[in-house]
Amino acid sequence: MSVFAFNPAYGEAFRHGVTFILAAEGSFRPDGGYIIHPNDPGGETKHGISKRAYPHEDIKNLSRERAVFLYHRDYWKSAHCHEWQDGVSLAVLDAAVQHGYLVAIKLLQEVAGVKPDGLVGPKTRAAVTGADPEWLIARLNLRRARLYARILRTKPAQGVFIEGWHNRLRELTDACWQVVGQHERRAA
Repeated sequence: MSVFAFNPAYGEAFRHGVTFILAAEGSFRPDGGYIIHPNDPGGETKHGISKRAYPHEDIKNLSRERAVFLYHRDYWKSAHCHEWQDGVSLAVLDAAVQHGYLVAIKLLQEVAGVKPDGLVGPKTRAAVTGADPEWLIARLNLRRARLYARILRTKPAQGVFIEGWHNRLRELTDACWQVVGQHERRAA
């Protein structure tokens, strides 16, 4: 049974996005991507869900279904991903998972040319939905690469993750552009 079958709120864009996240986080490995890395400030992590973000969750025994629920409730909805174009929603979801939904929204606002206040109002909606999705995805992911560089300046111990972060951004960009292309072909 699919982890998405039980909740009709999980539309196609979320299912695509969370599948990317789960794969990137090693969720489909037998151990569910369970890891405790000494340099990871998130601490104990499984399915990409960290103890730091969810101190009351039993991370070691966290089910994939529970992780999907948390991704939908705390990242997809909080970052307004359901409001963005196909592909853009995936990029914003991944940014929310990696940096927190508020940082993801501010980065999106910054690259869309509106005040990065973290509040999604009519100006943000118009700027994001009016932008070319491929352009917006590229700008957002490049901006995230700059954010990673800033993180390393203040927390050099996290340098062990930089190659993985950059690989993830490359794979994410490809996945987002693939979604945009599929959407454009369906619309034609």
